[in-house]
Amino acid sequence: MNFAGYQALGRNYTTFNRGRTLALKADLSHVRQKHSLTAGFGTRQFFHTGGGSGNTAGSFSFTNDFTRRNDDLLTPTGNLGHSWAAFMMGLPTTMAIDTADDFATTSPVYSAYVQDNFRVTPKLTLTLGLRMEYESGMTERYNRMLTNFDSGAKLPISDGAKAAYSRSPIPELSAANFNVAGGSLYAGQGPGGRKYWQSETMWMPRIAAAYQLSKRTVVRAGYGMFYDTLNALRVGPNQFGFSRTTSTNLTNDFGVNWLVGDPARGVSPLTNPFPVRGDGTRYDTPVRDALGLMAFAGRGYNYYDYNVKRARQQRWRVGVQQQFGAKTVVEAAYAAGYSDRVPVAQPLNFLPGQYWSGGQQRDNAAASNLDSNVTNPFRLTNFPELQSNAGLNQNLSALGFFTGGIIRKNQLLRPFPHMTGLSSAEANLGDAINHSLEFSVTRRFANSFTINSGYTWLSAEESDIFLNEYDPLPASRKTIEGTPHRFFVSSLLEMPFGRGRRWLKSGPLSYVLGGVQFGVTYEYQTGRLLDFPNLFYYGNLADIGTGTRTFERWFNTDNFERVAARTPTAYHQRVFPTRVDGARGQSMNEWNLNAMKTIPFSESVRLELRLDAINAFNRTIFTPPDTNPLSSNFGRITGMTETPNRYIQIQARFQF
Repeated sequence: MNFAGYQALGRNYTTFNRGRTLALKADLSHVRQKHSLTAGFGTRQFFHTGGGSGNTAGSFSFTNDFTRRNDDLLTPTGNLGHSWAAFMMGLPTTMAIDTADDFATTSPVYSAYVQDNFRVTPKLTLTLGLRMEYESGMTERYNRMLTNFDSGAKLPISDGAKAAYSRSPIPELSAANFNVAGGSLYAGQGPGGRKYWQSETMWMPRIAAAYQLSKRTVVRAGYGMFYDTLNALRVGPNQFGFSRTTSTNLTNDFGVNWLVGDPARGVSPLTNPFPVRGDGTRYDTPVRDALGLMAFAGRGYNYYDYNVKRARQQRWRVGVQQQFGAKTVVEAAYAAGYSDRVPVAQPLNFLPGQYWSGGQQRDNAAASNLDSNVTNPFRLTNFPELQSNAGLNQNLSALGFFTGGIIRKNQLLRPFPHMTGLSSAEANLGDAINHSLEFSVTRRFANSFTINSGYTWLSAEESDIFLNEYDPLPASRKTIEGTPHRFFVSSLLEMPFGRGRRWLKSGPLSYVLGGVQFGVTYEYQTGRLLDFPNLFYYGNLADIGTGTRTFERWFNTDNFERVAARTPTAYHQRVFPTRVDGARGQSMNEWNLNAMKTIPFSESVRLELRLDAINAFNRTIFTPPDTNPLSSNFGRITGMTETPNRYIQIQARFQF
């Protein structure tokens, strides 16, 4: 039982999900004069079995669909109260029950490499290497999965839908330009046959050099290429048709008339949520791959394109290391990386850009027009020829998309009007680039003291989001996976008392003060950038991150549009960036302390006492502030992360 805005009741039937990897490798090393050669080959076999999960006792959701004031959502409505009222009246939004199959997928990887560490001169060493990996596409033992999408496939409903549309076209789209094509493919039907995605051969060169400029100065540089993996343990197969959900269509006209129950007479649809149908059945029996191209007609489909490739990254680094005296080493380095073919979820059934509103003013007229109800060309009565296909006809008759007489206008303007959604799960359209400067100072352990400290400056951007669903490529923005500034220091001090130390080498005080050491670590890191929804803002973006930060006003909340009736509609182009320089969450600023004492009883027996204070100064890391201008908590921090507060740990260890 799911109530929008409230905690759900119940749980799914337990999923069994098992993975295993079998690996075999062989390596060979050979040293010949100035060359140290290594080579090898290997294979990894990935196996993934699972399935059997779902709401096998039924799933019922309650929202504001039948309790809000307006059907078209022009008057924004929350769910609190509304969803509970729907539950009290017995008016669910959806009712479904699952019948699940299992699966057994596998994908093999084969690899080989060769590398030469070549000592060119006593001061110069080169490392040259090349690795090859061949990763096969995932397959399922009995082809129990969908694999791809054929965007040009003609469907059994194509002609009937086009004829129905021509009888009542909408002004924005002529009958000649209304097309119904494209369907899902099962394993064994698409361009890759049984494979979920294509196999790929990946070549990964590596080169590095180290040169000693002087007795105390060394320069190092390196470059390498790496690939991500697509294997059976990463993805569970789409088993629609093999695992099937029975959904009951409650109404075709948003609650004016009901197909199940009779709320006007006090009979809730929950009284008999899965009624006996004309063929004597209550539940949809898994049809396996019998639905073919029509499996996701009237539904949304998120799939892996067969041509998807593994993400690729190139990394390089140049550094100089300088020794000062006998104890201190300083290093400065420039490091960078560039990744391409980064997977991004790409919407394919987008509403074309010409229908979207722009500017800084809400366009209710355009939104109302796009959400208006028009004649549904996909109504099942338009396809009498499907009556002979009992399985397909039953599948479509369970969907309001095909039984209703009306449909939203915007649905007919999309490239695949017969589908409620379509997206490529991992389109290789993203990229990422980062540059960093790294500085470190290390004082080697001497005179009972050591310290290691470092600072990193980072600039990183990634193209990982479609700002508008119709955009051909993802937009670039600052990453939240790394922060501009990070500093750390760690140190260890052994007190100079006791046996083998400088002072109090013997006597009672040597047992009291000897064997004591203290450790300190400190970390500082800039907070992450905040993510904002699409909104209207009437000021200077540079002002958002200004002002004194408090929990009540973490960033400058002035000049944001906060009246719901004046905010962007669902069909308004993004006019506000997802991230704004200067608007960041809380930074990390943490100290950790350690004290330890060793008490020797003999040469081979001793007792260690240790005290650790993690987050010693009890600094709380809070969640990011609310960035929704329509929320009463806009700009406020209202929670804390799971980062532990001060944690004291005491240990005693007896060694012998």
